[in-house]
Amino acid sequence: MTQQTPKPRLLTGDRPTGRLHLGHYVGSLANRLSHQDSFESYFIIADLHTLTTKPEPNYIKDLPFYIREIAIDYLAVGIDPNKSTIYVQSAIPETFQLNLIFEMLVSVSRLQRIPTLKEMARDAHISSMPFGLLGYPVLQAVDILLPRAQVVPVGKDNQSHVELARELAARFNHIYGQTFDEPQDLLSDLPMLVGTDGKNKMSKSLHNAIYLADDAATLSEKVMGMYTDPTRLRATDPGHVDGNPVFIYHDAFNPNLQEVAELKQRYTAGKVSDVEVKQKLIFALNNFLDPIRERRDYYHNHPMQVQDVLNHGIKVMQREAKQTMEIVRDRTGLSYSADLAMDKADLFGQYGG
Repeated sequence: MTQQTPKPRLLTGDRPTGRLHLGHYVGSLANRLSHQDSFESYFIIADLHTLTTKPEPNYIKDLPFYIREIAIDYLAVGIDPNKSTIYVQSAIPETFQLNLIFEMLVSVSRLQRIPTLKEMARDAHISSMPFGLLGYPVLQAVDILLPRAQVVPVGKDNQSHVELARELAARFNHIYGQTFDEPQDLLSDLPMLVGTDGKNKMSKSLHNAIYLADDAATLSEKVMGMYTDPTRLRATDPGHVDGNPVFIYHDAFNPNLQEVAELKQRYTAGKVSDVEVKQKLIFALNNFLDPIRERRDYYHNHPMQVQDVLNHGIKVMQREAKQTMEIVRDRTGLSYSADLAMDKADLFGQYGG
């Protein structure tokens, strides 16, 4: 009987700071769907990471709600829990154990060279870098290496985080012996999706997002309010297509390529209004989102199915994490094994108990 070669293991995920949006779909979810047959996929809902920028109680109390919402978004877009493991970061106690060990293997100056940390602090309006935020990439390395993942899908802006995970894996292996594969980044060839403001990438914090959960009325309002070509004052003025947010969305979500090509031709010739272009985009986006909305409604009406998916994923990951930490403790010598432990009576006798 021919033995199957195991699939490489993949790890990626999201912080539960809000519902997922079209930018998440273009930047990561579509990628995950295309990979779930070729990789053994682990999708982490990284609630501990939210504490790095939002440690206040009013944010923490919202975490259970958004954990469920992200799990529903995963299922609604087509992530198959029979092929992928979906779990919650804080439910894995070994995360804290491995994080402590990895913190000893990296310098402050190395962490300070990671460019995204300053951007995160700026976006969160943090003037002084907290220790937890500085250690954010270390915790990410733990997320990657605890399930012994070999591949991490990322955008270019997060390559430096995977690079640190490789360094930590290599340093641990050098000091304690071969334990971890050095994870490789899997760059997405999908473009960044600009927000409805036409200036920044789509983001929950910038309030320029179209969410997977948005209903048709909300979607229509957001699209009709989108920026287009600021140099175009009338429908008869020739317009620019390149960099125009509405056409970026058409290219990403409108499967009618002939319609998109005709709209671009008419737009550059000054023969179509922004309103018509937006109305056709609304139609295309609703066609894209309707099946997702239907599945979201289903899972909202069957909450125990969502909880079962999370419970199963957590059990799978707990088993993997336990195996990893058994190896780590054995390699480092931190294992508190029975043959080395003192007899309980001798221990109490020694300290006068």
